[in-house]
Amino acid sequence: MKIGIFTDAYNPVTSGVVTSINMVEQEMKKRGHEVYIFTTSKSVQPNEHQTLYMLNSIPLLIAKQYKNRIATFYSREVAKQIKEIGIDVVHTQSEFSVGAFGKIISRKYNIPFIHTYHTMWEDYVHYISPIKGRNIRLKRLARTFSRGFVRKAECVITPSNKTAKYLKYKCNVKNKPIYVIPTGIDIAPFKRENFSDIDRENLKASLGIGKDDKVILFLGRVADEKSIDVVMDQMPAVFEDYQNYKFLIVGDGPSKKALEEQAKKLNIQDNVIFTGKIPWNEVPKYYNIGDVFVNASVTETQGLTFIEAMAAEVPIVAKYAPNLSEFIHTNENGILVKKNTDFKDAIIKVINDNELRNKLITGGNNTAKEYSIEVFGDRLEMLYSEIIELHKNKTNLESKEEKNEQKKTVYKRIKDKLARNKK
Repeated sequence: MKIGIFTDAYNPVTSGVVTSINMVEQEMKKRGHEVYIFTTSKSVQPNEHQTLYMLNSIPLLIAKQYKNRIATFYSREVAKQIKEIGIDVVHTQSEFSVGAFGKIISRKYNIPFIHTYHTMWEDYVHYISPIKGRNIRLKRLARTFSRGFVRKAECVITPSNKTAKYLKYKCNVKNKPIYVIPTGIDIAPFKRENFSDIDRENLKASLGIGKDDKVILFLGRVADEKSIDVVMDQMPAVFEDYQNYKFLIVGDGPSKKALEEQAKKLNIQDNVIFTGKIPWNEVPKYYNIGDVFVNASVTETQGLTFIEAMAAEVPIVAKYAPNLSEFIHTNENGILVKKNTDFKDAIIKVINDNELRNKLITGGNNTAKEYSIEVFGDRLEMLYSEIIELHKNKTNLESKEEKNEQKKTVYKRIKDKLARNKK
């Protein structure tokens, strides 16, 4: 297959969306398929084996701290190259400029169009307007926009049931198949056996963390929607009883300065460590010095960092959210807390109760395997094949009734295959 990925965000931008795209590209190429990335200019082409096409773009002024860009909605030159390539499927990963270009290409060259809906945009309208009254209107607009974008797609992929329900019930996406396919990750780099005790001790020492200190770890984008401040508020009570605990915040983002000020106000700055941005190849090592992974965000559509933590054998304590409850089960493979004040007791229990700790590690490890890149690849490859075949067969059918019946048959088959694969 020749797979065209259309995205506004790509390397070197760090985000869950980019991670997902990297996983698609990596796994599909490993299976012998051709993958073509269409994205904004200023993206990084890491090696000669990658086929990357960049549309002219400018920096996006909204939430500019993320260094996002917006491209021209059409490029005659790139469109001509796409025709020459003869891609089999258009897979859009964003709803904006390059995503819109993908939709145009789909119509122009009669190529089946699949969309992955990664982001519930109404959770991010505060970047446009901090005024709540206006936010209500912006949220409605975000829902209308989301519905309009997926209207012509053959099907929609979401990373969680939470996102699927949001599209179906809040955005009113009807009569459109929505398939939940969680993004898989390559769990191998995160495994504990990749690092020696000396490796871990050296990294802790470089951060000013003692050999026997316990590490409460957050890793990810340091932004408002991650609710790191919620966890920070609970740290004074933790440090009061356990002075050898450290809160390690790995990553960078617009909230870093505010969180540093918060730590000072709470008088816990000596126990809170900010690493800033770290190279991707160093990320697994940081997971492996964690004693517990914490996250209070309730806006995640999937949350790949949870799977990474599980693969690294780091028990999880997180704020309850519907999407997290799909794969994190309290006292089995992690702990979900309902109240912010519950973080303290949960963190301390996970670190000190060896029986519970070992149970969570084992359960988490099993869960991580279910979200492996291989399982992800199986599901996506099947979906691509079915949709491409459906599109070919529809072309040969004359009546609308025949086409609709064909679609129903294929959509049901995909649903059944995904259900069997999940088991």
